Amino acid sequence: MNRHVILLKSILVTFITTSSALADDFTNAIKAQMQSPSFAKEFVGSYGILSDIEPQVSDAEQKVLTRLQVLFSESKFKDAENLIVAFIKETENPTDPARTPGVISPAMVFVLGNLYFQSERMDEAKRAFDEAIKRFPRFRRAYTNLGYLYISQNKIDDALKSFQKSVTLGDNSPRVMGMLGYCYLSKQNPLAAENAYRQAYLTDPESRDWKLGMAQALLLQDKNAEAASMFGILIKENQQDKQLWMRQTAAYLAMDRKDEAILNLETLRLMKLADESNLTLLGNLYMDQGQARLALTAYSEAIALSKTLNLAQALKSARILNDYGFPDDATTLINKIRTSGSTLSPEERVQLELTDVKVARSLNQTERVGQLLAGLLADSPTNTEVLLEMAKHYDLLSRDETDEEKKRKLSNDAKTHYLLAAGAESTAYQANLSYGQMLVRESRTLDALPYLEKALSLKKSESLDQYVSRVRRAADREKIRIEREEATRAEQAAEAKKK
Repeated sequence: MNRHVILLKSILVTFITTSSALADDFTNAIKAQMQSPSFAKEFVGSYGILSDIEPQVSDAEQKVLTRLQVLFSESKFKDAENLIVAFIKETENPTDPARTPGVISPAMVFVLGNLYFQSERMDEAKRAFDEAIKRFPRFRRAYTNLGYLYISQNKIDDALKSFQKSVTLGDNSPRVMGMLGYCYLSKQNPLAAENAYRQAYLTDPESRDWKLGMAQALLLQDKNAEAASMFGILIKENQQDKQLWMRQTAAYLAMDRKDEAILNLETLRLMKLADESNLTLLGNLYMDQGQARLALTAYSEAIALSKTLNLAQALKSARILNDYGFPDDATTLINKIRTSGSTLSPEERVQLELTDVKVARSLNQTERVGQLLAGLLADSPTNTEVLLEMAKHYDLLSRDETDEEKKRKLSNDAKTHYLLAAGAESTAYQANLSYGQMLVRESRTLDALPYLEKALSLKKSESLDQYVSRVRRAADREKIRIEREEATRAEQAAEAKKK
């Protein structure tokens, strides 16, 4: 059971990592889309006369807009800004005293806001959009472009309100629906995000961003089959995108379709796209299927690929091999770690030697275990993990010792080290449990019970709870026996005095 827990936790960490990375990638995709030249031209040129949802413009303003269109098409945004600012000033404050000051259409304010946005003058752009909406409350494009501005500033709540208003006013363009989906996804509302992305996808099925967003929304709702299918479409369009493969792999793992997950990881391996974490996950999946040699190959390749050795992950892989009953393969992996050329810190070296101790114990290499622990104890005499392993070593030796004096010494040494290890949080559970079990083997159930109960309080489990219950009943019987013996001795002493 514990072996499977270790493996599943490792898989879960990888699943979470690959899933959470999607939000960052999607944010970058949105930003890249908004910075593209084609989007910029369309954005600053988003004006027109749409009766109920756009304000009217005068003949003079229409002429300016026509001139602006030429400048937009040539990406001469600064010239366009100068032209419209000059027009607004001349209209509101004419240099000719004979002319009557005019009122500028909200459409002109809106176009000026677009130009401010293009030049990344966000505060001025926001003021312009707000002013355009104030003058014409149903100005749909002003709400839409204000939403884009908020997206660029990562103000998701404000962007969501703007896009919702745009949709209410009739804007169901793929870009607005896609941005709305992005906002819902950021707000952890995957159902609404899925619906928005689906509408964007229906009218713009070629957009990678909408497919990617919809796949993530499906994944967050545990609609893993649909998510895997959508990631499959994306993979066909870009087979070199490793993150797409990993997200589809996460969907497969969520459905317990491990064979397909392995196939994805092996494909990445063949394409030379798999990194250390991908290969480690592959090794874990092979271990889950009992393919230790294939797992060892994946783990070894992970170590070879890593520029900086991830010792914690490499040692976890070795422990998985050992826990699943393949200590020889674990030894091979440990030797690869030793010869990887990586410089280990003193603490990392202790962890490496402790893992080696556990593997050597599985191989019944008692003498090697003793040698490793002696070296560890000399270098780290206060390390509680070392003290715990030394206690286990003395405990095992005492069970096989036939000489009573040596057996008693080994037993006492084991108890001493267990008690030392029990004082640290990281080793308290195992030390209390093992010490209590030692006392039970010596038929000292009354003495054992407090340590076993302490272990149970630190880590609940049904099997341990049942074991402690049996020891408790035995301790009760032992207590009754002791009380009877004491009563008998007291009666005998009393009788002796009378005589």
